[in-house]
Amino acid sequence: MGNTARLTNPIGPLQNYPVQLPSAPAWRGSERKFRNGAAGSILAAVLIMLAPATDAWSAESARPAPELTLSALDGMSRSLESVRGRLILIHFFATWCEPCRDEMAALDRLSVRMKDRLAILAVDVGEPEVRVRRFFDKQKVSFPILLDEDRATMKRWAVNAFPTSFLIDGTNAGLPIRLSATIPVDWDDPAAIRIIEHLVAGEAPGTEPLPTLKEQPSGESQ
Repeated sequence: MGNTARLTNPIGPLQNYPVQLPSAPAWRGSERKFRNGAAGSILAAVLIMLAPATDAWSAESARPAPELTLSALDGMSRSLESVRGRLILIHFFATWCEPCRDEMAALDRLSVRMKDRLAILAVDVGEPEVRVRRFFDKQKVSFPILLDEDRATMKRWAVNAFPTSFLIDGTNAGLPIRLSATIPVDWDDPAAIRIIEHLVAGEAPGTEPLPTLKEQPSGESQ
């Protein structure tokens, strides 16, 4: 296989998402100035929402997944090595991100549907544990919620939008990223299930795009 195949958004307008992070220099400068306290969280949210969107999804060829080891809400540490041996879905999000909240229920249904064939690790970025715990006390999920409070893992993975998802071949020694998406994905859609099934079987994901989750009315989720 060759280099990463960048695919121009094949699925039309992205409505109000992805929620995009700004360029690295602007983000780092703002982070240095506001990295402590509520002001930092508010500024980060505003900057993320104002930045322009990029490609919605990409087929990946051989890029290895960066290191990931974080504590989870259940008090245990999780890493890519801890879920090696099956397809892995890494999902970066924040609880204040509305499309992220809408996608979470679909991810939970996907986790139940795929059972032992798919491991999901959801990474909350830049929020205190108490806030994340309060959110998931109300919205239970069947997969671990990891905490990237200092945003170090987000930076290591070059995440610049919420939500962002990566599908990784956990059966391969190099843990290559097979597919990435900077949209809220409709994981209930048959097209998404077909792509997952291809990857679980060790096949190429094909050219079918990951389906975008339709924007939910305010206060409503799937």
